[in-house]
Amino acid sequence: MKHLLAPLRLTLALTAGALLVACGGGNDHNGAPLPDPLASYRTQTLQWSACAEDALGESFVPMMQAVLAQYGERLRCSLMRAPLDWQYPARGDIVVAVSRLATARPEARRGALLTNPGGPGADGMLVGSLKLADGLARSAAASADGTASAQQGVLDAYDLVGFAPRGTGLGTRLECKSSAPAQAVDWSAADWDTPENLSRAAANDRLAAEACLQQPLAPHVHSEANARDMDLLRGLLGEDKLNFVGYSYGSWLGAWYAGLFPDKVGRMVLDGVVDFTSSFEQVMVLQAPARQRLFDEVLAPYAARHPAHFQLGDSAAAVRGVMPALSPRVQAVLSQQLADVVYAADDADVLLSFVAAAQGLDQVLHRTVPEQSDAVEQALEAQVFAAQNGTRDAVLRMYAKTLYQRYRATWVLPSTGNAGLSPFLSVYWATLCNDTAATTDAAAWAHTLRGIAQQAPMFFADNARNVCATWGGPHVQKPALAPLQSMDLLFVQAQYDGATPAEGADRFFAQLPQARRVSVQGSYQHGVYPYNDRCVDPLVSRYLLGQTPTARDTACATQALPQDRATAADEPSAKALALRALARLGRIH
Repeated sequence: MKHLLAPLRLTLALTAGALLVACGGGNDHNGAPLPDPLASYRTQTLQWSACAEDALGESFVPMMQAVLAQYGERLRCSLMRAPLDWQYPARGDIVVAVSRLATARPEARRGALLTNPGGPGADGMLVGSLKLADGLARSAAASADGTASAQQGVLDAYDLVGFAPRGTGLGTRLECKSSAPAQAVDWSAADWDTPENLSRAAANDRLAAEACLQQPLAPHVHSEANARDMDLLRGLLGEDKLNFVGYSYGSWLGAWYAGLFPDKVGRMVLDGVVDFTSSFEQVMVLQAPARQRLFDEVLAPYAARHPAHFQLGDSAAAVRGVMPALSPRVQAVLSQQLADVVYAADDADVLLSFVAAAQGLDQVLHRTVPEQSDAVEQALEAQVFAAQNGTRDAVLRMYAKTLYQRYRATWVLPSTGNAGLSPFLSVYWATLCNDTAATTDAAAWAHTLRGIAQQAPMFFADNARNVCATWGGPHVQKPALAPLQSMDLLFVQAQYDGATPAEGADRFFAQLPQARRVSVQGSYQHGVYPYNDRCVDPLVSRYLLGQTPTARDTACATQALPQDRATAADEPSAKALALRALARLGRIH
């Protein structure tokens, strides 16, 4: 009995701590109110000032200069103090970076609209809000049938607010550095499944987890804390309700917030939906098969419709046969490359072009010595990639050279570096491991990988790591689903989304009877709204303005892929492309 009571006492203590966080300081034994341990956070004043030109990094300075010139004093940035540990605020502070793009029409303002572009691990201080503002402006400008009023209405009604979740961006950062060398791991389809290789992979994951857990911030990087940070920001902005657009991981974070603070939820759009009824690991296991389905059912027929352009065959079956025919090592480096371009439909041509380039590289490596870089480079110069199109030929050659550099770095002169994690991956893994349980048994994880590899050999390696195996988590408990079941949340989901697969989104949606959904059939756009169309954008925009769709589920048509378009009228702006490139780093992958 003694061993049962000890966990119970701990549970009661944690519950009491959580109540102190939620309700203030409580009362002492005489009934007098205790000081609110969070008072200094809740009464702080955000100091808004001009955003730095390098706020998104040096490579985005030109874009930021254009943004700052466009929006002027409407765009401001600030830093917000939050507790390191929400249960025990006396443990110290962290800093969260925030931005606000004020409406150009203050007289029409109805509140603030928070955004999160995904991750976990993405710096959302500016990316989500600026991408939303740019997309809505483009959508409004392109509409000629009166639907533009809703998109413009959102821009007029809301200050668009972004924030860098704890551990990211200009706030208090988490970086899991390590001096321990990483071991070389072979993720080629032919050779990955050996005891030695799996042991090396597990050792790298264990070292990465150890590097993270040495950081005092790491145990406090999770969705529970992010949601509480969001509610703190809501209060400091003077908002009674949280209006929110969350993409990918942002949909998970929005659901977490709704479970914690149901009475504070205003209009909430979940776009590219992560299944909140599952664990993160279960979500990841669905990704590779979803990407294989995307390639087989969408991209292969698309390439076959334009055989002269893509050089991959004139039937979907022929296109599907290209990647399995490549040598295992070329397959492996192509798989790494495709993981970066599988999120947006506008990248369809880039993805297929890398497949065509890999085919040419494979031919070159078969007739040269792969280790002799000069000979390979010369052969690539002589290789004909697209005989009838000089510009296309040059593009494919450039992609083939990019793949060869990956090939050399992976197989010829491997440089594994240390076992630490990048800043993005530090926050990514800390959030995944702290939020939900993961497989801890090595044999069970290997069995899971075999199943994924069998279904999707070209895509499984992107989900092969298991840093959470030795993490010791989760460190928080997901809030109950019940509060969400009476909310009129709005889901937005693409049918072939390869990052947040539709079957997971369907399962979550089915358990929320009052929610509504806008589905884009045939699309694989990860993070849809604004879609620059006359179906998705008006429906979502009107929802944000207070008009919930009548239908439970509304199907919208997909936009044409690049080579299928009759005109270039729908091409995104250079600024939108830059924002999308940055946001891509933040999507669950």
